[in-house]
Amino acid sequence: MMLRGSYEDSDSRRRRKQTLQPISWKPPKSRQVEIEINASLVPYLSPESDIQDEVLVATTNLELEPEEVQFTDTSYTSASFESLPPIVEEPKAKKKKGKKTKETEVISKKASSEMFQWSEESLAEEQLKVEEEPVESPKKKGKGKKGKKDKEDIPAFEKPKNWKTMNKKEREAWMLQRIEEWRAEKEAEKQAILAGAKEKRIALAKERAELMAKDNAEQEIRRDILQKIVNLFHLFEKRKMDFENKKQLEAEWQQYLRCDGLPDPRVVTQMNTYLHVWKGNSACDDEELNRRCVEVLPMLEMLEEFVANSRQYTPLQAQSYNEVRLELREQLSSAIQYASYSLLRDLEKNLKFHSIKLATYEREFKGLRLNLWVAVRMPTRKPKPLEPDPEPVELSFPSMSVAVKLPKVIDGSCVCVRAARSLIDLLSESTRSYGLAAEMPNRYEDLFVFNVKEHVETYKLKKEQDDIRNKFYKEIQQKIREVENFLKANPYTKNEKEKEELDNLNMAEPPFLPDPRTFMAEQNDLAFKKYLKTCSVKTRSGEVNLRKYRICGGVLNLDLLTTPPQPKRMRDSVTLTTLQLPKTLQPMKYQIQYRAPSPPPAGVTRTPEEIEAEIKRVETEYEKLALVFIDLPQSVMWTEPPVVCQWQEARKLWTSNYINDYKFNEDKLTVQFRTGVLWPIGIAALRYSNLPYQGWDMRPDPESKGVLISVTGVSVTMTWLCLGNSVRLKWIANATTSALKEYFNKPFSVKRMVQIMREAACDFFPDFDAYNQVEGSCPKEWPAERHNYHAMAFLSRAYNFQWSRWNAAAGRRNIVMQIREAVDKKREAKFQLLLVTPQQASILQANELSQEFSCEPILGFQFYTDLFALNMSYGSVDARRGAFSVKYKLVETVFEMLQELKLSSFS
Repeated sequence: MMLRGSYEDSDSRRRRKQTLQPISWKPPKSRQVEIEINASLVPYLSPESDIQDEVLVATTNLELEPEEVQFTDTSYTSASFESLPPIVEEPKAKKKKGKKTKETEVISKKASSEMFQWSEESLAEEQLKVEEEPVESPKKKGKGKKGKKDKEDIPAFEKPKNWKTMNKKEREAWMLQRIEEWRAEKEAEKQAILAGAKEKRIALAKERAELMAKDNAEQEIRRDILQKIVNLFHLFEKRKMDFENKKQLEAEWQQYLRCDGLPDPRVVTQMNTYLHVWKGNSACDDEELNRRCVEVLPMLEMLEEFVANSRQYTPLQAQSYNEVRLELREQLSSAIQYASYSLLRDLEKNLKFHSIKLATYEREFKGLRLNLWVAVRMPTRKPKPLEPDPEPVELSFPSMSVAVKLPKVIDGSCVCVRAARSLIDLLSESTRSYGLAAEMPNRYEDLFVFNVKEHVETYKLKKEQDDIRNKFYKEIQQKIREVENFLKANPYTKNEKEKEELDNLNMAEPPFLPDPRTFMAEQNDLAFKKYLKTCSVKTRSGEVNLRKYRICGGVLNLDLLTTPPQPKRMRDSVTLTTLQLPKTLQPMKYQIQYRAPSPPPAGVTRTPEEIEAEIKRVETEYEKLALVFIDLPQSVMWTEPPVVCQWQEARKLWTSNYINDYKFNEDKLTVQFRTGVLWPIGIAALRYSNLPYQGWDMRPDPESKGVLISVTGVSVTMTWLCLGNSVRLKWIANATTSALKEYFNKPFSVKRMVQIMREAACDFFPDFDAYNQVEGSCPKEWPAERHNYHAMAFLSRAYNFQWSRWNAAAGRRNIVMQIREAVDKKREAKFQLLLVTPQQASILQANELSQEFSCEPILGFQFYTDLFALNMSYGSVDARRGAFSVKYKLVETVFEMLQELKLSSFS
């Protein structure tokens, strides 16, 4: 009987209790199992087993034919088996990854052999079939898993055209060959990358060496040429200083011969004696004040010029001049106070009475106008049952173009008002924001010294970087040798990790190290930014920053004073006067701080009644404040609305906290405001309202042997003529007032011209901290900029220089301007772009109309250390001759003017 069956498991074998006879088994020809059963087994078959036929449950062509196995065991004596048929496993359904699905059930019909009750003792030990475990595809390394290697990421290759005609073996052979080729290409690519990295290192090292060699060669040229040029510049500066010292000695001799009883401001000891005698003089009336104004103002003017030209004096001399100047200003301010007190001590003698109740005083001194308005206190009368509302006092001072309306809270029957307008500001210098916070560190350093220092620092930094690179490569080479020795010692292992480490070591690069020149430039930029930060001044709320603003047109002292006790005349020409100490002016108590109401919150709509009520409240509060009208002086260039401020003596600063309801009439040049205190009033104008420059031009004057400098600011255009040892104001365009017209074509020194322009609120001479206040400025490396100004001064009679639109964005170490020769007046050459850096000067291929800026010089252009050296080789014969024929006085005047203007940094 043919049966289809399978081996039972071990549990079913244990349940067999009957002894079986041996079964002879022959390997089947097909996948069906053919078993011949002994007749003695028939009784053990179930009733249904005798009618069972051979049933084919499942067949497959993928399973290999099982091997013949002999099963024997000496422990079994009751029965022996020559061989047993192999287990035919039922096919199992594959599970899907990631999702739990029901396994596919394969229904199989039980074979007849499964119905037998086998005896466990009669069974020989069955050797379990070793099932082949499915080869799992290697998973990618996850985080934290060790010991698992990544599978080689083989790309999908493009199949050949005859792929469909190839059989399985040919396809496998082609795939193996293609994989080997891909691995060879990958290895070649890796070797090429390694070789490229080595070549790149060699190229970078060669480039660094060539750059340093070039830098050394250029430095040798600077030692030869630039040092001689700098020495020439120093010689001209020394000649100018000697000329100024000689001029000062002659002035001292003339002052000695004059013998007018006045001290010489150049001699500090004489000034100290003058101040000591002045302080000891107790008498100070209006006549004494007039004499002091005539004597002191010229002295102050000279001392301010000495302080501005402090470089030609020793530090002790400059400090002494400044101390004497400040003491002189303070003494003059005290003299004005004492003279006012002296006038008010005797109204009947010193003032002019317009009525029995009103007395006034008006006088103009040199640099000062003084007005007094006094309401004489009358005997008190019995008050009326219903007193009328007091009328506000309205005062007008026509000589000063000032009017004031006092509030009703001030009793006008016994008030004293002083109006004094001084043309010089005697208060601002005591503020903390008046002077420059710190001097420029390398203000007078020449370009040669700057380049030598920078070259030494650059070479030192390059050596440190080379040491870092050498140390890095030495450590890498040592690690490479260790890994290579390990690979040689273990040739029969894969060592994938070590090979990858070796590749990484070969590709390793040292940490990024910047170019030494670039690094030094960045360090200079950081140092300059730090300097600007130290120069910045933090102001309090309402405080006026005098680095940004300047008090122009003098100071207006508008004071409410208490009239001092008057003398009483007695019999026999006896006069009695009550003396109050201290013998100074006593201010009347009046101080009201008004705060404007805050605007309504967003989205809140107010009714007309509420708006009208608020307007009435504001008007009521305004009536408590004094109303002041001021006509702005025509001696100041008012280009923007000025800032009205008041001097707060207790804090030594100008404040605008008490200024309300400010109005500025640009057509009439008048200001109107309300204030709760009557302190000294100042009109502050924006210092750098004309910066940055919109353009500039420097050219030889065709009508004289001078040089014309024209600068176009935001509002006005100024033209100066530098001639010999002086500078003249030649022309002003777009002026808003008649200011500075009295100074046209008058010779002044450069420092005096700067003072005149600043007093007229036309400041074209920025300080070193002006970069904090001016937007759009482009600060340059100051030693290079200063040296370039000196070279321009030497070439001022041979060349025409103009601004360039590329200069602002060129960077801190690049100065760009236009240049052309101006020796031949009949034929004018075209402008070319000149690039000046701390290292060299060159003529560029680009021009002012180019689409893009390029620092490439013209073809065949040689190396020149600066503009002066460029002219000596590149300029024409006449231009070269003109550089040496110019006089040192003109050179130094133009040089000083350019230093004050700072054209390259603000255009």
